[in-house]
Amino acid sequence: MPSLFRVLVMLVIGHSALIATYAFAANTTPAPAKLRFLFIDETPGGYALKTPGGYRTISSAPYSISAPYTPSGVAPLDIYKNSPHRDPETGDIVRVRVARLTPPTDTTSVLVILTPQARPADADGPPPFKIEVLDCDPEDWPPGSLRILNRGHSLMAAQIGAEQLVVAPGDSRLLQPDVDHRHRVRTRIGAQTPAGWKIIDDNVAVIPAGARMTGLFVFSPSGLRSRFGDSILAERGEPPPAHVWLTFADTP
Repeated sequence: MPSLFRVLVMLVIGHSALIATYAFAANTTPAPAKLRFLFIDETPGGYALKTPGGYRTISSAPYSISAPYTPSGVAPLDIYKNSPHRDPETGDIVRVRVARLTPPTDTTSVLVILTPQARPADADGPPPFKIEVLDCDPEDWPPGSLRILNRGHSLMAAQIGAEQLVVAPGDSRLLQPDVDHRHRVRTRIGAQTPAGWKIIDDNVAVIPAGARMTGLFVFSPSGLRSRFGDSILAERGEPPPAHVWLTFADTP
């Protein structure tokens, strides 16, 4: 029979191996990607993410791109639509779950685009959402670049510095524009209409050193009414439905 000393040594070795196994597993567990959210939606009420610490607001204005959020783990995340009205009895914000997302672990950063779909006339509850997860890994989208996403209803044309291009709905392009000493580049964005091409944005984009930029071409049924104050609306009237150009920069 083995001596008591040998038994104790074997137990200690086994325990140490078990601890090492757990430590290795913890160190090799893939980390979740950093998330940004964009809701192609203009209905009243914002959106929130349910986290272990409570609800985190990720959108409060139409077509706003959220600040980055890194989940604490890889468990599925529930996304809720906030009602613009509180419960009259409790005073609490009324929330309805509209989507569930599993954080990707095969990249470092993603942009999540959520678009409500048409709901059948006989269906109850919130409309179904289309979820698009766009990889923002710096290996494929490096600093100094401009990524163009057409999520609108028509062809879009772009002049970025000296480069001209046309992007079809659903497509994307990645450019490395030549910027000046202040990291600026002239941009002109056009939308194809039945009457021909219409310039919707004529501006100067700034891509800070070490950063990258995304430009999104989307359709707004309200003409992005939320951009205008009451005085402008009273003077000019309601804006017509139109395509709009949204941009944001981030540092990978």
